[in-house]
Amino acid sequence: MRLQTDPSCFSITAFLADQVTLVARQEKLPPGAALLRLQELSRTPDGRAALMRLIEAAAEQEANPDEAAKIGAICHELAAWGYGEGRRGLGAYSGDIHRAAA
Repeated sequence: MRLQTDPSCFSITAFLADQVTLVARQEKLPPGAALLRLQELSRTPDGRAALMRLIEAAAEQEANPDEAAKIGAICHELAAWGYGEGRRGLGAYSGDIHRAAA
């Protein structure tokens, strides 16, 4: 399933839907279970840091540059909300993210 986030225009609906999609992909869960897992991870600082690592892993695995840019936008937005604080902050997501297949 393609991600819905548009890196040039924030949409809370796409942002949340894509987080569910990425959790589902990374943890091999159905969408409903992924939503519950996302809620669980969002409750504590350690959980939020784990969510950032999960989404960062998705970015590293993504070969499609358009999809990688969407994941980068999600990471950037999460970092702006304080997710992963104490780790990297905006770090690698302060600019555009483009990954090509090696």
